[in-house]
Parts: sequence; C-alpha cells; structure tokens
Amino acid sequence: MFAAILLAVAKVAVYAGSGAGGSGVVECLRLVNESPELELHLVDAKGVQSGALDGMDMLLMPGGSSDREYKALGSNGVARLDAFLRNGGGYLGICAGCAVVMDEKSRARMIPWKWSGSVPSTIFPTIQINEKGSAALGVKEGPICVRYHGGPFIWPSTNVFDGVNTEQWATFDAEGSMNGRHKVKMYGAAAIVGGTYGKGRIIACTVHPEYNNDTLFIMKGAFKYLTGQDVTFPVRTRTPRALAVGLITSDVSGVDVAETILALSSEKGVDLVPIGTDAVNMRALDHIDVLVLVNDRIAKKSSSVDRIREFASRGGKVVGFGSGVKALPTGGVACRDGKEAVAIVKGMVK
Repeated sequence: MFAAILLAVAKVAVYAGSGAGGSGVVECLRLVNESPELELHLVDAKGVQSGALDGMDMLLMPGGSSDREYKALGSNGVARLDAFLRNGGGYLGICAGCAVVMDEKSRARMIPWKWSGSVPSTIFPTIQINEKGSAALGVKEGPICVRYHGGPFIWPSTNVFDGVNTEQWATFDAEGSMNGRHKVKMYGAAAIVGGTYGKGRIIACTVHPEYNNDTLFIMKGAFKYLTGQDVTFPVRTRTPRALAVGLITSDVSGVDVAETILALSSEKGVDLVPIGTDAVNMRALDHIDVLVLVNDRIAKKSSSVDRIREFASRGGKVVGFGSGVKALPTGGVACRDGKEAVAIVKGMVK
C-alpha cells in the first residue's frame, strides 16, 4: 500500500475477471510483468470479494466492459475495494476501469465524477495535461496525443464523497463527433482525474496510455503516484523469424486466459500479437502464423468468422480453448486449457 512506499517491489494486482477485454489488457499485463520493480498478481472478482487485495499496493482495473466488471465485483467487491483504498491502497482504472468507479447508476459511485457519453471507435485525440496533473504524475505539462477507444467523457458531479479528494489532471482538446454521427461532448471533458481516497490514492484514466511507447510516461507517473515506486519497462525485442501468434482480445476475461497471455508473451521464439475484433477485418491475420481463440465471441460476427476460415484455408494454424473451441474452423486444434494451447504453440517454434 502507499504507506509502504519504500518496498523494493510494489505488489500490483491486475484484474483479469469478467469484463476485462481489449488489447489494452494484454499491454497492462505485459507492463506489470516485465517491470523489475513490480510484482504481478492476477485477481478476478471472486478474489477481490474474498480479500485478494490484502497485502497489495495497488489494483489496476483495465479496459473492457465496465458494466460486466461492476456486476462481477458486486456490492461486496466494491466494499472491499473501498476499504482497500481507504486503508492506503492505490487504484488505476483505465477506460472501463475508469467508468467502474464513476458516480453513475449501476456503477460503484466511488468518486464524484459522471460521464456524458463516449465514442465506440479508436481515435487518437490530443489531451492537455494541466499543472496539477504534471505535478502529481511528475510529467511535463502540455499536449499529448494518446489512444482512445470507447472510454467515458467525464465531468464533475455535485455529490460529495467522504474522504475523497480528486481533481482533473488532463482534458480532452478534441471533439468526439465521428462523421457527425456521435453527438457527444468530448472537448473539455476530463481525460484523467486523480487524487486521494482516504489514506490511499486513485487515478481514473479514460484514455489508453498503456498502448504506445510515446505515452508510457503516463503509466510510469501513475505507478509512481500510486505506489511511490519508480518503474522501468524493458524494451521488447523480437527473435529473428519468431513465430507470430495472434490472440483475439475482444474478451480476455479469466485468470486462466491472463496466464496464457503471459506464458505466450514470455515464450522465446514467439511474438505475441494482440488483435482487436475490428482488426480481424483489416487484414491483421495476414501478418501472423498462428491464431489463438480464447472464447467464441468472435463467432458472433459472420465477417470475422469468414476471415478466420480464410486464414485457416491458406495454411494458418488456429488453436482454441475454453469457449474458443466453439469458434474453431475446420482443421483447428481444440485444447483442454490454456496450458495445452501454449504447449502446442511452443511445439510450432522452430
């Protein structure tokens, strides 16, 4: 927890339960796992409810579905999180993880911020880091272009939360209208808010700084603010002629899925490529050797199913486990679990 900032390694719980989804989850897992100053602990909703945050320094709640994340936590999980923060823990919520703690119906109502909508598209708006954000995160004040995908545009609510003191640290310097179809007010909304929560600290970030090297300084600043720990993210290198393994990230819920992601990401000779659902139809499968399916949500889009079939028909290998077995094309390999899937992929490495 924040009171113990002199620890050599900060213990970071990353939520990998129901609702976690998107390529950002993969990047969050990698960043925490690869930093020598951080110790990764995977948790799901049941873990939070049963006290898995005890002894942790912070919880990282990634993107995905805030509705599913909140429902999975339930009132008991929210109460556990509230107690964790008030006793000195830290919280970093990204995109859906930001929305989970908002002052909205069917959300945790932990901080006095509400949302005015979102844009269900990937865009790269400019946000302005203000003086308060600069001081708190230890970063330069001013504009930065950052990845955005469906996060809430947040504004202060009129409610008061006992012991919670949060401020706007970064503001959208762009509008959220895409081709005139999405009439939502993005310009001027908060992109990052943060502050104290009892004895602990909290950051709600509607954008995705975990994706790109140019915005990782925000992640470093967030870890420093929440744990007191200076962190480094080793540069990733690719083995020449590595096996390119694609993993569709529309829904990567489950500790077993997270463990599979980490195993593939750390395997020598494997280059793990997170693939969003939309990217399947943008020729992303043209650049991989193996595709891993961890669930069958992709099967709900007929166009994506066609792309996977085409990939398999031209010699691409498809491996699936869990409900992902249901989405396998003809010739795909059904596995009992993630460990078997990793073993099969390892067997393909030359």
